[in-house]
Amino acid sequence: APRPPVLNGTLWVVAGEQVWLTCAASSHPAPIVTLARGRRLLATAVYEPQVRLELPAAAPEDGGEYLCTAENQHGASSLAFN
Repeated sequence: APRPPVLNGTLWVVAGEQVWLTCAASSHPAPIVTLARGRRLLATAVYEPQVRLELPAAAPEDGGEYLCTAENQHGASSLAFN
């Protein structure tokens, strides 16, 4: 199964700023990495080690819980973050 995903560090976001989120995971074979907010899928990387999401101008409604999931045929690992 993929190793637990990791984020590109701790982020403090100010409304109106541009934000990049990178979530990465490693596994063999390579994982499918997804980034979602609630039931909404925001970004997917197929057989790549990381997924990246860009918010051109962060807004208060972008706050909340996100979930990064890495999966392959051997299992899945995920990381929830706000």
